[in-house]
Amino acid sequence: MTLTEAYRAALYCIDTDPPVVLRIGRPQPALRSLMPSGGEAGGLFLTACNPRSRRLRPAANARRLRALRRAVEGLGYAWRPGRGLDPLGLWPDEPSLWVPGLPLDAGLRLARRFGQNALVQCGPDTVARLVWTSRTTLPPGARIC
Repeated sequence: MTLTEAYRAALYCIDTDPPVVLRIGRPQPALRSLMPSGGEAGGLFLTACNPRSRRLRPAANARRLRALRRAVEGLGYAWRPGRGLDPLGLWPDEPSLWVPGLPLDAGLRLARRFGQNALVQCGPDTVARLVWTSRTTLPPGARIC
């Protein structure tokens, strides 16, 4: 499975009751209630864990996620906890954040700062879109398993 295929197959779960699960390319109407201004601003799903798809120890990922939370709060945005999930079980659950209203350019700066290949953006249409942080992030045909 290529890295692109893995990212597209992943589930991006926002920890609400009940959970809101994002899938790339699909709308998620329940997401609208988690967006500011009736959804006009959208939101981003991002993490600081496992930079460049290299597995780190849980303690290292926890430190990175705390730093991401502080960075998001420092920009004046609230966040909700989330998890990136691999439906095939080949990759461990990845603690993440849903940040409503965070502009894409700010999200990309954070994702790059924390060594991430991509983030998930949802606009007013509630469709989850994969946004790569760089055109040169991945070699062609990069594989994770």
